[in-house]
Amino acid sequence: MLEGVQPGYVHQVKPLTFGNYEALFHIASGGMAEVFAARIGSTSGRERLVAVKRLLPDLTDERFKTMFMDEAQIASQVRSPHVVRTFELGTDDDDGALFIVMELIVGVTLFELCVSSVEDHHRPMPEPVIAEIIAQAAQGMSDAHEATGKNGEPLQIIHRDLSPQNLLCGVDGRVRVTDFGIARARSRMTETRAGQLKGKVAYVSPEQARGKRIDARSDVFSLGIVAWEGLTGKSLFNTGKPNETLKRVLNMSIPDPRQLRPDVSPEVAKAVLWALERDVERRCPSMARFERALREASPRVSKERLSGFITRFGGPSLDRIQQALHKSRQPQRIAFSRPVDSGTTRLVPSAPVSSTRLLGAPTGVGSPERGVETEVLHDRKTAPSARGERAAPRPKRYAALAVGLLAWILAAVVVYLAMDRGPRREETSPLRFEAER
Repeated sequence: MLEGVQPGYVHQVKPLTFGNYEALFHIASGGMAEVFAARIGSTSGRERLVAVKRLLPDLTDERFKTMFMDEAQIASQVRSPHVVRTFELGTDDDDGALFIVMELIVGVTLFELCVSSVEDHHRPMPEPVIAEIIAQAAQGMSDAHEATGKNGEPLQIIHRDLSPQNLLCGVDGRVRVTDFGIARARSRMTETRAGQLKGKVAYVSPEQARGKRIDARSDVFSLGIVAWEGLTGKSLFNTGKPNETLKRVLNMSIPDPRQLRPDVSPEVAKAVLWALERDVERRCPSMARFERALREASPRVSKERLSGFITRFGGPSLDRIQQALHKSRQPQRIAFSRPVDSGTTRLVPSAPVSSTRLLGAPTGVGSPERGVETEVLHDRKTAPSARGERAAPRPKRYAALAVGLLAWILAAVVVYLAMDRGPRREETSPLRFEAER
């Protein structure tokens, strides 16, 4: 008997879809949106994996929708190997919720990587590793700051929300900036009200905290905070209380990272403190310059080494994503929908699907309202494609060989016809399906 299935019937749940994209599993949720891994087929028969970020359906206020569309528009115009690519903006057919289709990154956030490193290694990340991660993020943000529109006009993008949670570290050894949800750009439809603070308070710049006009150097300060925390394994300004945190952003003396971690090189510490200058005119002037300072101060970490570190210290989040992807690729899954006799476990398939087709979100992952479509696994035995199907004819032999064998073949036929043969029985190998218990 199938657990949770009423005798005599098979319960199917419609797979979660976003337009032409079919959800694989849930990745994360936030205050405004949730992210799923998804797939779409192609004309070549191959399937493409993507990430789909969906605005929560209950957020019906037009301001949320406009902000979400702004994010898609801004991010789609940034071309960089270190910024998560955005492919399209769509609308869910079922509930009308907006969704953004993005590049799927198999990896973890820098926040998760730092936590796993401290828990497993009992110390912060190695200096060259964190320097490489921050340098790649700086390269991505430099590309965003310098991005131009279709007519070549500067887009003037400022992220305004750089934090360890918005830096994705992929198992391919590449770091990418994500979440341009509150980014400021010349083409943005929504404007920040005077005095309104955008971004996580522990990672804002002093000018951002004061509600003043900001430029790309504000992002440099935010990434400097991320670098300082990655090196020391400690929070710089965060107290857990927004007002107290903002006071520290504005007034607290910023310690040299070597006070907490003496093995940090003077050159790396100098580059990070340069990014953390409160005086905008004395601060590192651009992300490109910050990247260069880190590259000059620390040995370059190869893509392979960074990939190995991320794979090793990715922790439970990375394990969950990799396991979910592996489960979604299980071979020869077959959906069924016909009624089943309650006294048997043999099921009749409705229609076979491709070996990598998703039948629903894996159990325990994803939206609770949309469960897993009931499925069975083929027992992998080979069966004839049709009754009485004959093998393909052998290729023609050379004429000389055919003449030589002709006599032997005629003799064999005579003997065969002379044999006393019983009734012939045709054997078949029916397909068997066993229900998952």
